[in-house]
Amino acid sequence: MTTSIEKTGAEPAPALTFARTIDRTLVHRAAVSEVLVTDLVQTGPEDFLAGAQLPIGHAYFSDHVRTPVTYDFLLLLEAARQAGVAASHRQLGISRHTTFLVNSWSIRIGDPRVLTPGDRPGELELAGAVTPVTARNGRLRGVSSSVVLSIAGREAARTRIDVGTAKSADYGKLRYLQRRSTPPLTTDLLDALRSRPADAADVGRHNLANVVLGEPIHLGDTVSAQVEPLFENKSLFDHTYDHIPAMVLTEAARQLAHLAGVPTDATVTGCTADFTRFAELDSPLVATARLAPGGSAAGGRTACAVVFEQDGAEAGRVVLDFTPAHSGARTAKGPAS
Repeated sequence: MTTSIEKTGAEPAPALTFARTIDRTLVHRAAVSEVLVTDLVQTGPEDFLAGAQLPIGHAYFSDHVRTPVTYDFLLLLEAARQAGVAASHRQLGISRHTTFLVNSWSIRIGDPRVLTPGDRPGELELAGAVTPVTARNGRLRGVSSSVVLSIAGREAARTRIDVGTAKSADYGKLRYLQRRSTPPLTTDLLDALRSRPADAADVGRHNLANVVLGEPIHLGDTVSAQVEPLFENKSLFDHTYDHIPAMVLTEAARQLAHLAGVPTDATVTGCTADFTRFAELDSPLVATARLAPGGSAAGGRTACAVVFEQDGAEAGRVVLDFTPAHSGARTAKGPAS
């Protein structure tokens, strides 16, 4: 089963395959089942094409109450992240013993109807580039990736992801110096008690295990909640972490936006996120949401800004754009057998 992407004014791109996933270590995943990328082809020093299979059903990415069903924006971001990380290793020669930390990421979806699943897993095509970011002394500081994502020849989204890098051998030293102590690990906190979580339906989820917030507190035009994910959730915590990762923070922002009044059947069509500090596991992390001025919780497009604070300092902020549910969404047909 193959497909191809054609560039305007250029020769047809190499065929992409979707028969099996690439090496899980290339995308920093412990479980093969969490690997989305199926193929990676270098088309230039920094340019690449990649294929990814989008699951019809997934314990986390597909657990939504909204209708009509569409592939989730975080699933697309994860596919773009995986493709960028794999290309960084293969094309930029970055050692696999390197820690990648998301500093910022963004996604823009033009037409959510392009993301309507068919009766078979979706075949996502990613055309992107990875650019190394270096210090004055030439030492690698990070990687910036930009990707255009398409399904069945139609553009689905555009993403940009900026990550910082650290040699795995140096990462522990960095964390100790920043904290003046050794951070705990998610595996150390599996039995930690959570406060009462937010109601699953109120944050657009069916499964309580995918709720990452405690009970909300409404004050004026804001709503706040503590970020308290279940570390046993292997879709969010595929491997051991010493901090709360970008995926969980972005999910927390989406859930808090629903608690602020955004309908749970609205679709995220835009996201801009900046992560300025490590979100520590052993200190309360509070998220506060505010709808944009003039934003409507029950009409047209709605924007919501979410700020994360920990120990008196800002840890990050996420701005989400929501589009109301569409009727008569077009179905993206799967390829012929």
